[in-house]
Formats: sequence, C-alpha cells, structure tokens
Amino acid sequence: MSSEKKPNILIFMPDEMRADSLACVGNPIIKTPNLDKVGKEGVVFTNCFAVNPVCAPSRCSTFTGLYPHCSGHRSLYYLLQPHEENLFKFLKNSGYYVRMIGRNDLFSKKAFKTSVSKRTGGFSKVDLKAFLDSPPVEERFKKSFYSGKKGEKLVKDLDYSIIQEALEFLDSNPPEPFCLFLALVYPHPPYSVEEPYFSMYDRQKIPAPIPPKLDDKPHFMKEMYESYNLNLLSEEDKKEIIATYYGMVSRVDDQFGTIIEKFKEKNYYNHTAVFFFGDHGDYTTDYGLTEKWPTGFQDCLIKVPLIIKIPGIKSHKDSISNLVETIDLFPTMLEIADLKPEYTHFGKSLIPLIKGETNEHRDSVFAVGGYLPREPQCFEVKIKSPDLPLLGIYYDKIRISYDDPSTVSRSAMIRTKEWKYVDRIEGKEELYNLKSDPQELINLIDVHNYKETKAKLKEELLRWYIETSDNAPMKKERAL
Repeated sequence: MSSEKKPNILIFMPDEMRADSLACVGNPIIKTPNLDKVGKEGVVFTNCFAVNPVCAPSRCSTFTGLYPHCSGHRSLYYLLQPHEENLFKFLKNSGYYVRMIGRNDLFSKKAFKTSVSKRTGGFSKVDLKAFLDSPPVEERFKKSFYSGKKGEKLVKDLDYSIIQEALEFLDSNPPEPFCLFLALVYPHPPYSVEEPYFSMYDRQKIPAPIPPKLDDKPHFMKEMYESYNLNLLSEEDKKEIIATYYGMVSRVDDQFGTIIEKFKEKNYYNHTAVFFFGDHGDYTTDYGLTEKWPTGFQDCLIKVPLIIKIPGIKSHKDSISNLVETIDLFPTMLEIADLKPEYTHFGKSLIPLIKGETNEHRDSVFAVGGYLPREPQCFEVKIKSPDLPLLGIYYDKIRISYDDPSTVSRSAMIRTKEWKYVDRIEGKEELYNLKSDPQELINLIDVHNYKETKAKLKEELLRWYIETSDNAPMKKERAL
C-alpha cells in the first residue's frame, strides 16, 4: 500500500469499561496483554474523561466533538439524526467504507443510511438466550447486577457474533480505506462471564473497593445503596463482583487480540490507525455501588481507557497524562484521514500531544448529566416488575428517578488535576481535593476554608457552559 493512501481506521469500543481496568495503566491484578502490547506500540492516555456517564450521550458527543447539551443529546432516547454531521458521515463521504458492527446507542434508524456503509450486530434471540442462561444467584445479589458464572465454555453471545462478523469482513478483502467500528457489550453489567475468565482472578487478591461513606454525598448514592440491597453485601461479595468484572475485561482483551491478529494476517495492521476506548465507566462496588448513574461524576464513572496507535506517528512517550476528553477523538480521527469538519466543535486533536509538539492541552475537563421533570422524554421507560427477564434488574434504578426526580436533576462537573466540583440544579454539590483525596471520599463543599476554591471553579464552569451552550451552523443566511 502506498504511503499516499489514507490509513484504515479501527475503532474498538467496549461498553462501561473503567480506565483502571488495564495493566498498562498500573493495575497489578488485571490481565490485558493484548491491549498492553498495542499500548506499547502506540500510546496510552491515562487521564481521558467521558463528557457524560451514560452510553448514548457520551457516544453522540464522542463522534461529533460536541458536548451533550449543545444539541439536546442528553438522554438514551435522542440519538444522532440524519441531518447531523458526525465522524462516520465525514469518513463515508470522503471515500471510506464505513462498517459498523455491534450495539448502537449512537444513530437513529434513519441516520444509519447517511453515516455508515453497512451496519449489523443488533440483539438476536440467541444473544438474549445467552443473557438468560446465567444461573440464579443468591438473594442478596439479586439487585446488585451480579449474575456470576455463565458456563464452563465459550458463550456465543452478541460480542462473540461481533468478533466473528469482523473477522469475516476482514477476510472479504474490503475496499480501502475502511473504517471498522466495533461496539461491544462487555464489560457492561450484569457482571457475568464464562470460564476460563470467571475463575481467572483470585478473589483473595482483589483489593478492597472505595468504601461507602455516603453521609456527605448526593442522596442518589444512598438511594442506590439501599434500594439495590448493596448494604447487604460483605467485602467478600464485593470482591466477587470485582473479580467477575475483571474476567469480563480479560474477555474483551482476548477479543481485541483476535481482531489485531487478523489485521496482521491480512496485512492491514501497519497502515491502520487503532483506537481503543470506553464510553464511560462503572462503579463496580466503589462507594458500595454498582453499574452507573446519570448524574454520577466520580472518576470510576467518567474516566475511561484510551489507547491510540497511528501508522507513521511514534509517540514521544509511552503514556500521556494530560487531561483529555473523549470529544478530542473526533478531530484526531479526522486529522488522520486528512479531513476537516464542516462545522465548529469543541474537540482538540491529540496529534500534537502524541508527536510531542506541545505539552499543553486542557487545564480542565467537563461533564454533564441528568434531566428535569419538564423533560419526560428524557426519563428512562418504566419497568413493570423487578421479576421481568433481562430488564427487571433495572426496575429500582428507574423507580428511584420517578419517585424522586431530584436524583437525576441536571448537573455539571469541572475537573482539574487538583480539584473536582459538581454543581446540581437539585441535590448536594460536591468539591474534592484530588491530590489529598484521590478516592473522592471527603466532600469539602461545606468547609468554609474552601469557599474561594468553590467560587473559582463555579465561575469557570459557568463560563464553559456559556461558551458551549450551542453550536451555530456554518451556513450564513439572511432574509431581507
């Protein structure tokens, strides 16, 4: 392949994967050899943050370079529309063959046609059966999102199907340049995985999670803790959940390795830009909680893994610790494809950082979440019974938001290297000194000595909100 041709692009995106679930970021327990290897060939970003703690808003932002509040993408139910520009539409219109395989949470039905060349990978009856085949768990686990061991051998679920379709795509000699977007389900709860991953981690060696000290925290955390019966779990139970989640991550790592080996076998690897990142994280028993929450901004929820390997560009460092946002991936990928977006956005290309052309990027990162009672279209659809197969596990999560809408009230976060501040329309504000309290255990919001710090961060958050409140179209039109 000549160097003049545009590189292929591989986007491998697991769902709900925490930033600290990679060996290459310093986790001494986890086993992720395939990701670690690609990280050494490229670069690992150790401070990448999602701009929303929920799937759809985060993905819409990542692939448009716009924050969730810029165009109303703040819920699970408003996805990208046909008229909206996005990374994949730009790639497709410039000659890339865009193949999307896996779960969605990004495009509305009509938007697929304008943005991707082909998309497959929705849930099938076989996939649903794989979910339902998990054995029953003990009573105390029923609301915890823990489902335990799926079986003694490989489960042919949605992620398995995604990988198989990707291998078939690569074997088909696809037109180049192509963009292959693989959107996996794992390690999204329920926490459940088959052997050998289920038993891969010694429960006794799992470190204790962040403790549930919730008296100074926003009240949704205590509601989750009690409604999910998480207050009934022992430290051993929590380590069981963490070990299972780690097994799910290692399964993702193996599947990633399978795809990378196929890229090498088909001689695509050396001229393919590889992006591995998550859409948001997961509590995984930190603070005594599981899964996620639409207005939770702890690092375990918004800090995500990011590995990038770009052909022809060697990073000047093995890892980069600058604060970056997932919306920065949008201009980075466009730059790799030698494209310029046809609208203004808020992402900042990571290429200068990777090349070592600059040591500066962002002083602060931001995230938003939640909705208001006047926005019923944003609230998740009610679930009739906690005993409903597959969906019943979300019964209490959704019930809490309807019983007390303040638990999901619109909120915004600013985070620097040293401080984190969260403002809310309703509910407890939060302020943490991340240098002295990296686990965000002690909420300083009511401590008088930090009044000036809070005011400064609040002013910066307001300024950011004003600057990013919308995104004006490029077209100039005036009727006289």
